[in-house]
Amino acid sequence: MTAIENENENELEIPASEINESDSAGAPEILEIADTMTETPVDPGSTERSSANRERSPANRERRTRRERGNRSDPGKRTRPRSGKKPASFNRFVAVAWSGEREPASELVWAEASIDGEWTVIEKLERVRSRREIFERIGEMESGLVALDFNFSFPEPFYEFLSQEGIPDWRAMVRTVREDLKKNMDDGARLWLERMGRYREAYADESAPPRRAPYDRRDRGWNFDKREAPPPYQLQSRAERFRRTDLPLVPLAGASVMSTMQIGYNRLTERYEFNGNHRGRNSLLGMAMLGQLLDSERSDLSIWPFSELKRLTIVETLPWLFTEGELLKPKELVARLANYEDTGWDVPDEVVRTASSHPTAQQALFTLIGMLKTERRMLRNRFPIRFYSPQISTDARVQLEGWTYGINYRVMERSDSKQRVSEPEKVTEGSAIEPLSASVSASAE
Repeated sequence: MTAIENENENELEIPASEINESDSAGAPEILEIADTMTETPVDPGSTERSSANRERSPANRERRTRRERGNRSDPGKRTRPRSGKKPASFNRFVAVAWSGEREPASELVWAEASIDGEWTVIEKLERVRSRREIFERIGEMESGLVALDFNFSFPEPFYEFLSQEGIPDWRAMVRTVREDLKKNMDDGARLWLERMGRYREAYADESAPPRRAPYDRRDRGWNFDKREAPPPYQLQSRAERFRRTDLPLVPLAGASVMSTMQIGYNRLTERYEFNGNHRGRNSLLGMAMLGQLLDSERSDLSIWPFSELKRLTIVETLPWLFTEGELLKPKELVARLANYEDTGWDVPDEVVRTASSHPTAQQALFTLIGMLKTERRMLRNRFPIRFYSPQISTDARVQLEGWTYGINYRVMERSDSKQRVSEPEKVTEGSAIEPLSASVSASAE
């Protein structure tokens, strides 16, 4: 095999010397973590039951009984490997639905799964009341892949603005966020809103017409030459709001879903606010927790891609990447999860009830399922973490902005000592981010 299998011509192929699906020599060292390499079951998402009845068949009960007893197969019988199966890099996975709301929180959800032999076991889907509990749970983990639902960083041009305040890089930024939010969360968030506002106004485009033309009653609407210049907050801004990893998804998921810089000026309070953008506040509180994790100085913990993969690796995720905004009704959810049970997934009844009654929990569950399917190559248009090029850890822009797990990283070429993308990244339905409906089936090809 000479290159990673791509679903479209626009994706950059990485040579086999860097990545090889059949040989782990070119993959990161994290491949050695999993004690047991497992086989990938057939993709359960390709078909659905016609009935939403959750009554389990005798065969399903017997299968679960065998799993609980640990007698999944005859030890003396060698199972014939199915074509298309790929081992997972980790054997424990966590997806966290993050929230910056006031505590006790109602939208914080912890979803956890493990790979146990031939079974994929959904162990937990729980609502968590505080962000400290999320931090403590991560600290108690020995190994695994943890996906957090918030942006880990800001666009590169914003760092040029922050460098004037002595914040030159990502680590300095998250530690500053933590210090600012430690004493008072609202005051700390206000400091960063003011920074974002100054950043926006620094790139104001005076040649462009203002978003909303100012009106002076003394002019009676006709003496435009005597009007004063509009205030900076009314001018259009050329400030970059998106990171490079956000660009492929902006036309699909929407700007308000992606950007942490989506702010607006409130003329009543005369200050900038997040303007209904929940991801901005969520990200600030999440970055503060990342600063705590850095201060813990665990040698086996990695915040990817700012450091190389380790036994416990934390990544940034976007649930839309695995759900595309779909929210299933209870009957549809039960039917789909029943398919997973028929193909070697253990989904407890309590997990199904929680996902059926809470939209955020359902989102976290399918994010977790998407991670498992991605790592086991059941979703061919999402990128497993072991397939990323090692150059991502040395890319200066990525080391500032971060990267979203599951999105392919394009190797960049250097020119005049600066990093530039070899070609503009055009986003279409056939580009690097394809709809899940276009994903290749996990069955043998």
